[in-house]
Amino acid sequence: MDQAMRDEPIGKLLLRMSPPVMLALLIQSIYNIVDSYFVGKYYSLKGHLNLKECLHIYKAGAPSMVMQSLYTFYIVGLNLILKLFTEDAVTVLGIYYKLQTFFFIPLMGLEQVILPIVSFNYGAGEIRRAKLVLKYTTIFSCGVMLAATAVFWAVPAKLLGIFSESESIIQIGCYALRVIGSSFLPLGITLIFTVYLQGMNLGRESMMLIILRQVILFVPLAWIFHYHGLKAVWMTFPVTEVIVAAACIWVYMKEERKSNKR
Repeated sequence: MDQAMRDEPIGKLLLRMSPPVMLALLIQSIYNIVDSYFVGKYYSLKGHLNLKECLHIYKAGAPSMVMQSLYTFYIVGLNLILKLFTEDAVTVLGIYYKLQTFFFIPLMGLEQVILPIVSFNYGAGEIRRAKLVLKYTTIFSCGVMLAATAVFWAVPAKLLGIFSESESIIQIGCYALRVIGSSFLPLGITLIFTVYLQGMNLGRESMMLIILRQVILFVPLAWIFHYHGLKAVWMTFPVTEVIVAAACIWVYMKEERKSNKR
């Protein structure tokens, strides 16, 4: 394995290591969506979910306790802000995160593969190979995100219909999914760059970018936007992702300049 990490062409290495991880995530995601479908049908007969139930069903987290805490912070914050308008908006957010998990499977798989490859090559002094990983995975990520955006723009009602038949949820959700979908491309850049920075021994910078996204921007921006109505709240997603993606590129270029000087 060490020799493959060092010598095997990066594209071939990524293609060999990524599919098993993606398949495992796909199986898990299908289970979650099927489970949510039946739960949604069940609750549609009894009324809307309350906030506590939505959070319980749709809560998901990152592997570390810090990431889980940050995730919980901004999810709870967004839900509390959306609840100021209607419980249906809270339900739409929960549905989005279920759909997001399914569409983001390739990137979630890549994240788990990128880190060991980049870390190994960084430790071995093969910076050129580490940069090739960043190049290939960023191109792949942008392609996947553009496809996901197209789906969210083209058939939002059908996506929402998997979980709910409520006219209010469909109406709110169609607008929300299209706006959120416009954030996918910069989000794809952020996901790749934050993992790459970790692999390049820049964990502090990576964590600061995650904090910027999930603590400094998401909830405060949503609170500011909520004064302009529910539709404005959904703009939190594209605005946040554009800012964070720009910050990721800035950090990367800054570290490149430092490296060149050394």
